[in-house]
Amino acid sequence: MEDMAQSYLYHYTNVSSLAMILKNKNIRFNPLTVLDDMEEEKIQDKQRYGKWVFVSSWTEDAVESIPMWRMYTSQTDGVRIKLPKYPFRKYKLTIDNFNRIEREFPLEVENMDIVIPPDDYIYSDYYLFNYHQKKILHKVSYTSDNNKLYPRIANFEDNTFEFVSSNLGVYKNTYWSFQKEWRYILYFLPMSFQEFLKNPFQPDLTNIFACTDLPFNHYFLELNEEKFKDMEITLCPQISDGNRIIVNLLIEKYNPTALIQESALLGKIR
Repeated sequence: MEDMAQSYLYHYTNVSSLAMILKNKNIRFNPLTVLDDMEEEKIQDKQRYGKWVFVSSWTEDAVESIPMWRMYTSQTDGVRIKLPKYPFRKYKLTIDNFNRIEREFPLEVENMDIVIPPDDYIYSDYYLFNYHQKKILHKVSYTSDNNKLYPRIANFEDNTFEFVSSNLGVYKNTYWSFQKEWRYILYFLPMSFQEFLKNPFQPDLTNIFACTDLPFNHYFLELNEEKFKDMEITLCPQISDGNRIIVNLLIEKYNPTALIQESALLGKIR
């Protein structure tokens, strides 16, 4: 269950990535297939379904972590970003968004908040099936259970086909427990929403069987303006004078309400 008392999350990164976040007001998601934990994409299936699961990794630990500074920033070029949970812009999905779709059965849609623009949801060549903002954040569970670390995603049973990619990205080996990780996870399928509508009860599974690539290598979610303003930046313990100046200039230009603070480890580690 999600700990609602923890209202902020933290992300360790470098000054260059901070610059892109500030300029574009968005967060980049990467597929499981490029993450540093090589076990993440390993499953019992032959196909590499992990390439459809995109994550942005954060930690709940407000106390600075020396291992996290070492692993995800360089010695003089690092920052830790603090943002409220669910910092992404919400879009309203309504029945009006579906007016241009020709469909073979009635589609009932209530007003709902989603994390991508409605046109991206309806008319793209891919389908994001956990499109509700409240369903994209997961607390990582650390385990030694191989059935959880290496799940089966696609399964045939009793002439039915089950595909459960949501088993990916939520478990990591206990070796990584020091990260105290939370993740925003996006689960995509390489088929359009309109393709799914053609036969929702027996959709064309050709792209799934073929493990078809998505039309992008990274995905970006736009940040909510008010939560963007609530950003706090902690400088790495040994940040260079030049990078300190760059961070201050970036904040002054793109997010002047954000706070910048020194590391609690300043002057304590080499």
